[in-house]
Amino acid sequence: MTKFYAHSVEGKPVEKWHRLEEHLVGTAELAKQFAAEFGSGEWAYLAGLWHDLGK
Repeated sequence: MTKFYAHSVEGKPVEKWHRLEEHLVGTAELAKQFAAEFGSGEWAYLAGLWHDLGK
């Protein structure tokens, strides 16, 4: 299976790079927590998942 990375660090081993799936889900969860304060947690979760689309 192909692995995709959100962040890589030159000179660091691949094991230290930030996998894309972990990055997107982590961002989505954080956005959901913030937006839950005003009733938009689910929308923010989706925005977090999609925030790197097109890069």
